[in-house]
Amino acid sequence: MQKKNLAALLAAMFALPVAAHADVTIYGFLSGGIESSKATGASAGGTEYSSRTRIVDHNSRIGFKGFEDLGGGTKAIWQVENSLRNFEQGGTNDKGQTATFATRNTFIGIDNGDFGRVLLGQYDSAYKMFTGSGNSALGTDLMTNTTADNFGSSSVNSRGEARLANSVHYFSPSWAGFKLGASWGVDENRVSGNDSKRISLGLGYTWQGLNLAAGWDRQYDMAVLANNNSYNTSSSNSPAVLSLNSGKNVTFYSIAASYKFDTGTFVGGNYEWGTFDQVGGGQLKQDNWLLALGQDFGAASVKLSYGQLGTLKNTGAGVNGDDFKAKQWVLGGTYNLSKTTQVLAYYTKISNNAKAKANFANNPVYDSNLGASNASLSAGNDPQAFGVGFKVAF
Repeated sequence: MQKKNLAALLAAMFALPVAAHADVTIYGFLSGGIESSKATGASAGGTEYSSRTRIVDHNSRIGFKGFEDLGGGTKAIWQVENSLRNFEQGGTNDKGQTATFATRNTFIGIDNGDFGRVLLGQYDSAYKMFTGSGNSALGTDLMTNTTADNFGSSSVNSRGEARLANSVHYFSPSWAGFKLGASWGVDENRVSGNDSKRISLGLGYTWQGLNLAAGWDRQYDMAVLANNNSYNTSSSNSPAVLSLNSGKNVTFYSIAASYKFDTGTFVGGNYEWGTFDQVGGGQLKQDNWLLALGQDFGAASVKLSYGQLGTLKNTGAGVNGDDFKAKQWVLGGTYNLSKTTQVLAYYTKISNNAKAKANFANNPVYDSNLGASNASLSAGNDPQAFGVGFKVAF
């Protein structure tokens, strides 16, 4: 009898929290595969990433979200999203970094059907949500979350997109097909008078199969090294390093469009250009563009894209801006086994010129210091990968 009473008590204790939080939704996906990858062709003095087989994770995640109805069409909303990346090697990536709680889009906020959403926390910038990989309706990042994903700050396309910590965001509802977004990432670690805030804006329009988007993003008190597209940063927030960025900015502009026909044919493209103030004065410029195609065949889809990172313009004497160019091909396909399970395959190759270091947005390859925080890819190396895998959503 005592055992029965104890079991009933324990059941009641665990049932109460479940009832109190019945609006909580658990969501996410696990996605992984096997691939062959390499990076060869390094410039003089560089090393290479020899061909090898890898088991890879495709940006897996788990999240918890919920809301409270406040009346009048207004809700208090919250979300905690956590990375499950590199689950195939215990959650540690090739730089020796491990995932922690709330690593992805995590926020509290207010949602009103007429006004829109205001979020506080860590979230993808409006630039990323409208013209970048965060806009699934736009769909020009064809193999997002896989190694063949080519949108990211160190990749070939959409180099201005980011997830902003310590940030506030506004996203409007749809007004006759138009949507607006704005983000402000504050600088809580201000050094030497620098205010390295980040402002991001987005505008989108959707009508049936048509999607149009534009974005603007500025990083204040930020600069690149002289005659280089690498940012002037310091892992220790050294005032001697960061003070060189004072009064300088890095700014990105982007436009994008896509259309999906009733036949299942998809066409789309992105164009992005950036301006980069240098630590020694003057401003560099560099653009990139992408064309994407796709075709559905029932539950299957075939996808192809080509992207190019252009010449670094306004470099000084003796520096060839063409050396910073890169391009990427992506060929992929997916097949939906059910509403939640998908198999996928892809091939991608990045071709870097002599001083370019463009890498995969997910599962990047490193030929130097693998497993350490300073792991890197040598300039001129050409990463490529062929992989197959599957994804299960929940």
